[in-house]
Amino acid sequence: NNFSITCARQRTVEFSAPYQMAQQRLLVPVDSGVKEIEDLAGGTVCTSAGSTTERELKDLPVARPDQPRPLTVITEPGIPDCVVRMQLGQADSVSSDDIILAGLAAQDPQTHVVGRVLDTAGYGVGMSRETPDLVRFVNAVLEQARTDGSLQESFQRWLGGQLVPAPPPPVSYRD
Repeated sequence: NNFSITCARQRTVEFSAPYQMAQQRLLVPVDSGVKEIEDLAGGTVCTSAGSTTERELKDLPVARPDQPRPLTVITEPGIPDCVVRMQLGQADSVSSDDIILAGLAAQDPQTHVVGRVLDTAGYGVGMSRETPDLVRFVNAVLEQARTDGSLQESFQRWLGGQLVPAPPPPVSYRD
């Protein structure tokens, strides 16, 4: 599973240095005509309940002169539930991290990832706060993968068919 690094989560979980930047975007049916979030004005977007994506979507001023009704945000416990709602015609789109959406689009060729980046978050490995040596070990493994190119190679292999993965962020260690 993915784990985006947030200030709230850092209060209870220790994180590795970020190894990937996830970008909030949209998953839509290929024949929807939707290219950007504004194309959904008057429509419905689904995301996971309580997520940073939900907050971001609710803060967006999405309306057009020809469609003054704002974007309706609905939530489900998880993103796969949102995809089912979209497939059933109960939502026009799904919004989450592009990495998650790319995996879902790979499973359903009737969908694709579109739109500009709405938000960005770093992914890190979450660990117990009582294991600082494990954090150092994981950071060393990630550093080796950055150095030998295997991290970028993995992104390209698993995500390259659906989106252009953001490069790994520059490393910044707290300790």
